[in-house]
Amino acid sequence: MANLYKRNNGRTVSVLYPVHGTKNVLRRVVGVKVRSFTGPNGRGITVQQKNGEIRSLSLRKCIASL
Repeated sequence: MANLYKRNNGRTVSVLYPVHGTKNVLRRVVGVKVRSFTGPNGRGITVQQKNGEIRSLSLRKCIASL
């Protein structure tokens, strides 16, 4: 998932991410990448979904879409 970190801002992103960030249930996150960041828990990206919501996703937890 390191390629998401290096992907240009404004590009479409589609990944599977755990519900509430911890559960063993995955949901699809589709949107436009806003920025990449490095925080205390590692690398991540910020995604703006089609409904306008902004989500910060840890790359450790992202799973490539099937």
